[in-house]
Amino acid sequence: MARTPLYKAAETEMIRRIETGEWEVGTRLPNEFVLAEEFKVSQGTMRRALITLEGMGLLSRKPGRGTIVARSGKAPAGPAGAATGRLDFEGAPVEFEIHRAKSGLRGATEAEMALFGTGRLSSVERLLKRGGARTGIEEIAIPESLAPVLDEDAPLSLAEFLSAHGLEAAGMTETISADITSLPESVSLSCDRHTPLLVITRTAHDMNGAVIARQVMRLIADGLTYG
Repeated sequence: MARTPLYKAAETEMIRRIETGEWEVGTRLPNEFVLAEEFKVSQGTMRRALITLEGMGLLSRKPGRGTIVARSGKAPAGPAGAATGRLDFEGAPVEFEIHRAKSGLRGATEAEMALFGTGRLSSVERLLKRGGARTGIEEIAIPESLAPVLDEDAPLSLAEFLSAHGLEAAGMTETISADITSLPESVSLSCDRHTPLLVITRTAHDMNGAVIARQVMRLIADGLTYG
């Protein structure tokens, strides 16, 4: 098995500390030299890891303030369901293509039953590519009563996806967080296990506040920025 690159190991450990609360929001981190020594990596390796986490919205690096833990949270996405930020790869807008998809009906988990108020969901899971390389996994779930069959080729924009199925959101919320790949995800994405992920979760609701759809995009974080 290939050895995990040092910068990815550093990213994974820093994400763990933020996710578990060991590094709380607002915590000022030591400088690159101190962090590099603590993680037993070079300064350049530590800088690369810090840049990745900054792009994921987990850290804020500003002159005179140092590096601050700044985990993103929920934000409204507007009545038309537009995203609150722009997803870039190395400074340019990201364009994904659908590499593979599967759809069908499934039972809802306990958390999904609480969210949607139903035990039956239509879902589509799509493997995404960027520039020919596998880069993320997306899932959209909608109550079966609203859309018994989902189009696997419908647009990636949640608002446009809903429109393609005759649905419209009165509003959306969006959550940005971080995670690492599971073993099955690493296989699907052809990447190292525990690769850092940028996770974008969008939830659409109708005018009565009932949830009509949820989209979860789990994207390889390296090179991505969102804001």
